[in-house]
Amino acid sequence: MLSIDKYAYENRLVNWSPKLKTLLWIVGMVLAFQPIQWIKLVVLFVVAGITVYVTKVSVRRYISWFYAIIPFVILSVIGIVVTISSQRSTLIGPIKIGSVYLGLSKVMMPKAEQVALQCMTAIVCTYWFALTTPFIQILQVLKLLHLPRVMIEVTMLMYRFIFIFIDAFEQIHRAQRLRFGYDSVSLMIHSSGILAKMLFEQVIVNYQMMTKALDAKLYDGDFYL
Repeated sequence: MLSIDKYAYENRLVNWSPKLKTLLWIVGMVLAFQPIQWIKLVVLFVVAGITVYVTKVSVRRYISWFYAIIPFVILSVIGIVVTISSQRSTLIGPIKIGSVYLGLSKVMMPKAEQVALQCMTAIVCTYWFALTTPFIQILQVLKLLHLPRVMIEVTMLMYRFIFIFIDAFEQIHRAQRLRFGYDSVSLMIHSSGILAKMLFEQVIVNYQMMTKALDAKLYDGDFYL
């Protein structure tokens, strides 16, 4: 059993209606994407606190689930703020390259902060939903919404692979830390490269294992939900 399943089946809200939990998740996502920043910040910390309480997960473990996601948020922010300009005054920390400057755009900094907070709030709300709602309940809600069968099947496969990915990340990262793989900048870069390589290989291995399991069960192209 994946750790996400363990918490989903043993939390304090497991017997709540999946429709209600889905509605609360949608409300959280709406609040995450609304324009008022302080509301997003409040939602982020309140939902994170509620998640830790109802799932009885340790704060340290809860934070560790963000390690695989935060780098993608950082890359998104870098893509927004890093720019090239001919005017030095429009940049933070400008570096002259020929006749232009490379640096952080002052104009785009507020937008980057908004996107980062928006992403983190949405992720926290999604974690609350995933950690309090067994996957079978999620499938029931999707069927009640009369979504296309293919969409439900893809959702099911994505759900399994996302959390298999996170579990694999935790195991590899923990093993590297025990071997002092992050004690210096050079070691951290080297370990990160190995981590990315092993994660890619793990995804391929898991896909092959799933394919063999489906073949053994005479899979005919349809998941019977």
